[in-house]
Amino acid sequence: MTQPFALGGNILRINLADRAVTIEPTAPLNARFPAGMGVNNWLLLNETPLGKEPLDPDNPLIFTAGSLVGTMVPTACRMTISCKNVLTGGFGAANAGGNFAPELKYAGFDHIVVTGRAKVPVYIDIVDSNVTIIDADDLWGKTTWEAEKALRARIDRPTLELLSIGPAGENMAAAACIIVSRTRSASRCGVGAAMGSKSLKAIAVSGSGALHVAEPEAFMTESLAMQRYLMGVDTTKNLRKFGTSTSFEAWNKLGSIPVRNYQATQIDLDEADAIATAVKEKHYIEKAFGCFACPVMCSQYQRVKAGPHAGTRGEKVESQDYWDFGGELGISDPAAVLALSELCTQLGLDNTNATNPIAWALECFQRGLLSTDDTDGLELEWGNVEAISQLLAKIAYRDGFGSLLADGSLAAAEKLGRNSERFAMHMKGQDLAEEMRVFKGWALAIAVAERGGTHTQGGPLTERMPLEPDLSMQRFGVPTAFDPTSYEHKAELVIYYQRFHNLLEIMGICFYATYWCGLQMMGPEEAARLYSLATGDTKTAEELMAEGEKILYLQKAFNMRHTTFDRTSDYPPERFINEPATGPHAGERLERPDWDKLLDEYYSQRGWDLASGKPTPENFRTVGLPDLA
Repeated sequence: MTQPFALGGNILRINLADRAVTIEPTAPLNARFPAGMGVNNWLLLNETPLGKEPLDPDNPLIFTAGSLVGTMVPTACRMTISCKNVLTGGFGAANAGGNFAPELKYAGFDHIVVTGRAKVPVYIDIVDSNVTIIDADDLWGKTTWEAEKALRARIDRPTLELLSIGPAGENMAAAACIIVSRTRSASRCGVGAAMGSKSLKAIAVSGSGALHVAEPEAFMTESLAMQRYLMGVDTTKNLRKFGTSTSFEAWNKLGSIPVRNYQATQIDLDEADAIATAVKEKHYIEKAFGCFACPVMCSQYQRVKAGPHAGTRGEKVESQDYWDFGGELGISDPAAVLALSELCTQLGLDNTNATNPIAWALECFQRGLLSTDDTDGLELEWGNVEAISQLLAKIAYRDGFGSLLADGSLAAAEKLGRNSERFAMHMKGQDLAEEMRVFKGWALAIAVAERGGTHTQGGPLTERMPLEPDLSMQRFGVPTAFDPTSYEHKAELVIYYQRFHNLLEIMGICFYATYWCGLQMMGPEEAARLYSLATGDTKTAEELMAEGEKILYLQKAFNMRHTTFDRTSDYPPERFINEPATGPHAGERLERPDWDKLLDEYYSQRGWDLASGKPTPENFRTVGLPDLA
């Protein structure tokens, strides 16, 4: 069979229980869904057995490279990893950049579907079409960095790329992530725990193949022009200079940071300034670099040269790290944030799903619901770096008090009782990463996200951009895209960005190269041109946005099969309804009547049932999924 344009061309299936390896072409499924997230979601939906717990080894764990990954499309490097969500029991997915996904395509694979549990710990070694399952007893128990070092010493290939889990994944903590290319974290949904449930420590890949595109000359011209253009954009320059951490100060000034388990929305300005100054004056940043085919280069190599954290080295500190450790846990020392972030990377912990249950514990300690008798003697005070460091390790190893926190804040609160459930900040069971009271469109996207609590499935950053109403209408068809506290037209705006985000995940393009991050960057039209030239499947921006809509319906179908989620699952935590924001938007909260109206508008825009918040059979037919009706 002729290799499809821009694709590796194959799906690799591995059953670890009997070490069976099979290979099948991507093309039959690609004829119905765009390769990447479309095929990924269809496989997850149709191959996840009913009635199985999330960590049952029979459930599939699917690694997917986007349809344009490995080409010269700017930032086309992203991998999606999907499984049954360990925290919610519903749809689960995580995403990471780096160089692993392009290498997988060069080896000839668009997807890896892993099922079963190995009898002993193993790793998978892929060299083009040669796939070997190798015992990894000697790697089990190692951190992600230790495992990578050992594998690189063992495997002598210049194009070797790796992903692995740490102790958190081995012990199936719900906060476990998968570390890709040493420092890229595929976080959320417990994907690392799903990998640990299969006794799979790592995957190594090297490929010698090449990708072919439909219109080589036009495609290269367009790709290089976009690369050059993006390099000159102000948003890109800012990200290259400071990384995503540059946005932390702005978010705090707007009063939209999760502070001390969401008790407030703005960090003390002097404390925030200590973090912001370290970022702006590049106290720790030594050089910038990027993922495969990336003109943005938002990663920084950082090093702490003095103080209690001297010697700490990091390669991917995000604004989210300052939300998680600076805001959530009350740490104002940026060197400590860097050190704790790197500890999470080595342990294989998703920062948010680890820090959120810790924040719950700190508030319970603050309010007298926990004492040192419960916490292994730890004084759980806000900003206590040593105690927080110990708790991260305890979660990863399910040690003592950490075993209570290892399954997330909701599970911890249900076990503890003592009326602590009101301090468990989650959506659909997954720990929250984001403050929701001020930015109303942002809040809606987080609440209705199918994987549970995430701003990367429709969250509109436009609400913090200085847009004029005319430009808002021109770009999004609504006049309020820039107005953070307005509920008007936010349902339409969120639906737009849900489709756009899914379009980007189909292709494997990083959000930071697009006008989700800055309106002068790549939009649906530019993405559609590159997709059409690469794949030969000529599609308009509108047609690709429709494919993004289909992705959401596949996720929704998964939740309808495996969970009891309904309209009540789309309500925010009571704290956001009853306790107002602090900072410049003091008094803002999510009023229940306004929220009810917003949900009605969201469901109505989609034609869904208002009472249940679910699609109708006709909805599935309309988006091209009649067999799910």
